[in-house]
Amino acid sequence: MNHGVGLTCAMGLALSLLSFGGAEAAYRDDLCHQATPETFVLSGPIDAAMTACVESRFAPTTTELILTSRGGSADQAMRIAEGFEGRRLTMTVKEECNSSCANYFLPLAGRLIVEPGAVIVIHGGIDPSLISRQLVPDGGMAAAGVDLQPIAERQRAFVARNGINPGWLMYREANSLSVQRLDGELANADARTKAWLVEETMAKSCLPNTVVEYRTDRRGEWLSESRRRALRRQNIARSNTVGCN
Repeated sequence: MNHGVGLTCAMGLALSLLSFGGAEAAYRDDLCHQATPETFVLSGPIDAAMTACVESRFAPTTTELILTSRGGSADQAMRIAEGFEGRRLTMTVKEECNSSCANYFLPLAGRLIVEPGAVIVIHGGIDPSLISRQLVPDGGMAAAGVDLQPIAERQRAFVARNGINPGWLMYREANSLSVQRLDGELANADARTKAWLVEETMAKSCLPNTVVEYRTDRRGEWLSESRRRALRRQNIARSNTVGCN
């Protein structure tokens, strides 16, 4: 089934967290490091610099990824994620794993741990609807020279290889705002909504091959109400009962 609720609002996306850049850059030490033989840390924007860092430093002994990223380039995220395929890594979200971090890293996890106060925010991947409207991060028309089709082809192959549910990437056909393979009801969604906060119900249903654990603090809360309100002010709706079918 398709999820028909609110996608005229929730998918009227500015895509403010998504970048299609991929210019080559020297990597910085703060983007990634091998903390122990088993633990690898990724932090910051996903771009060519992060890709170079991972390719240089990721050890084959790694069993856990520590993630803090707002996302970035879909193309670079898939390049990085291809190195994680088949490893069934434990992935721990410390502060945030948004946009391309969530789209392409998390579905490869054998175990996903979301720490207290950490968030996963998604707004969709590269699909025919996006291409047909040629949106870019500032919400305008695609800049000259930006060709989304090769990135869409890379995503299609990546999804097929790894059995990723289209609902996780909020996949829509051309000229459609209806997301495939999602059911349920959003919370706090309106015409300004530009992204979704992934709650435990959605994570568990959309990532069925992953053991999902949302950890709570001493008060038994995963995310405080004040943090939820702050996200609403940023036009981020709660996934609520939404799940993949």
